[in-house]
Amino acid sequence: MSDRSLSPTFPPKLALYFSPKACSLASHIALEESGIAYEAVSVNIRNQENRNAEYLRLNSGGTVPTLAIDGQPLTESQAILTYIADLVPERQLMPRPGTLARARAHEWMNLISSSLHVSYRSIFRPQTYGGEDQAAMAQVQQQGGKNLAKYLSLIESRLDPANTYATGETFTVVDAYLFVFYLWSYDERIHCELPERPRYRALAERIAARPAVQKVVGRERTVRAYDLPDHILLDKVTA
Repeated sequence: MSDRSLSPTFPPKLALYFSPKACSLASHIALEESGIAYEAVSVNIRNQENRNAEYLRLNSGGTVPTLAIDGQPLTESQAILTYIADLVPERQLMPRPGTLARARAHEWMNLISSSLHVSYRSIFRPQTYGGEDQAAMAQVQQQGGKNLAKYLSLIESRLDPANTYATGETFTVVDAYLFVFYLWSYDERIHCELPERPRYRALAERIAARPAVQKVVGRERTVRAYDLPDHILLDKVTA
């Protein structure tokens, strides 16, 4: 059951601090799927709004997403996604606590956050690991590409083609999280060869067709335009 004692009121007052097409997109989708009222607050990372004093008071790490819950900040995607899902257990955005299915959902999210996301970061922001030395950054990017290919192949192998979604027949926050990193695999900054991923593509297309996903992607693209793969059906993505 949902532990609604986490907030003195239910539903709590929620504000999501996000940046378009960042990993915060998963939390943005989860909130829309939850049906709970929330405020979406855009943080312009390109202009370093995440580094200003006001935002750092909310999240000292300067990252997105941040979910303010009755004014109290919660950070890290997996924590936020789990919290949102547990607010509305009737929506089945996470399997029930104490089940193997629940553990599997966390297994998925740990793989995404600790391995897949890190691989992308190595390519997009190599200075995080290699400093400002050009040769070191090039090496980080090269290894990041190899790691990305490895983890995309792993995800492809773990997706059961008999299932509609990643964990079964029900859409969960795992799907929202996977969707973000599928979009990232088409980023123009990726120059390495990536493996074929038909199962992942089919999953992403099903996720993209959901009304909540259409709404959120449309909203984010009005804040800052960004490209999507052609097969994600741009004509359906509206604000």
